[in-house]
Amino acid sequence: MIRTEPSVADHLQNSQKIPARTRKADISRERVLGAAAKIFAERGYAGTTMRAVADRVGLQAASIYYHYRSKEDLIEAVIGTALVGVSQAVHLAVASLPASASGRDRIDSAIFAHLTSVLTFGDYALASRRVLGQIPAHVRRKHVALRDAYGNFWLELLESARVGGELRGDIDLHLARTFILGALNSALEWYKPQGKALHEIASQFSLLIDEGIFAQTRK
Repeated sequence: MIRTEPSVADHLQNSQKIPARTRKADISRERVLGAAAKIFAERGYAGTTMRAVADRVGLQAASIYYHYRSKEDLIEAVIGTALVGVSQAVHLAVASLPASASGRDRIDSAIFAHLTSVLTFGDYALASRRVLGQIPAHVRRKHVALRDAYGNFWLELLESARVGGELRGDIDLHLARTFILGALNSALEWYKPQGKALHEIASQFSLLIDEGIFAQTRK
């Protein structure tokens, strides 16, 4: 099972029952991982060193090994945090809909959750996107399995909409999934927080996607 790193919010929520020394160590670990995600996104896997990560957070090079034993451990935590975090957010968003929700509503909810979560994870998601093909094969295999499972979830959403008579019959579901996720993930490259509100961007994505894949659009 791939471990994901606790967020700052998780630490704050549990701060009353965790000794101060432990909280400090966990926050330092999170700082190390955040710095690693940013450097992996900037430099790729080969261009990232443990020393560079240590320098970014102001630690001695040897101190970084207190938190992570190797660069492989670091990239595994970074990619796992992004893949598991985005997948869980989308699953939760869809599961929270009523049983009567249409296929369109389920896909629109997944679009918003994916876009929001992938931007929330920021450097983690960007690093995952850029270095997955660069990392050692035994590390990559575990994460490819996670990515494929998430991709299958989207295929199930699309297939369910087709069975319900909502989706156009001439749509290739695998290509539709690739188009949707590729478009949403591209926001990592161009989204600016000071620009259009995130819910407005998600609505535009939903409109463009829905117009293309659904047999009859909303009026």
